[in-house]
Amino acid sequence: MVAFLTAGSVQAATTEAAKAKAPPPAAQAAPAPAELTSREKAGCGAVLVILGKVATSYPQLFAQKGNDGRGAQFMLEAFGAKGRMMMDEAFEDGAEQGVKPTKVYEDGLGFLFESVKPEPGESNEAAGKRAAMALLQRCTGISTN
Repeated sequence: MVAFLTAGSVQAATTEAAKAKAPPPAAQAAPAPAELTSREKAGCGAVLVILGKVATSYPQLFAQKGNDGRGAQFMLEAFGAKGRMMMDEAFEDGAEQGVKPTKVYEDGLGFLFESVKPEPGESNEAAGKRAAMALLQRCTGISTN
């Protein structure tokens, strides 16, 4: 799943950079996504922290791609920072409700695992790609369209 998310993040980063250069389309604004639940914050935060760690721990993966790679690396590092904030918020929410951090984290992982279940007749690879794109959009607000 991390590989799909990393690839999706790199693709989204490249797509977002290309969109920034093109004139904005005259389309209707998409509705704002609903606020993340504490469970989603914990799960999304965990994934985003992992993506940030990949970016900082393996810079050679991005160096091969030149400036595009550096842009993707920067975006993943930013995702990591956002993930840390999301996890902190989830843990604070949990503390207010008397829930231990481990339980908050496990609930977040539960959200992730529910999100990646294959639909009937769907291959594991297709489910992974679908889930990665859906999680990327839900966790970051970046649309991959």
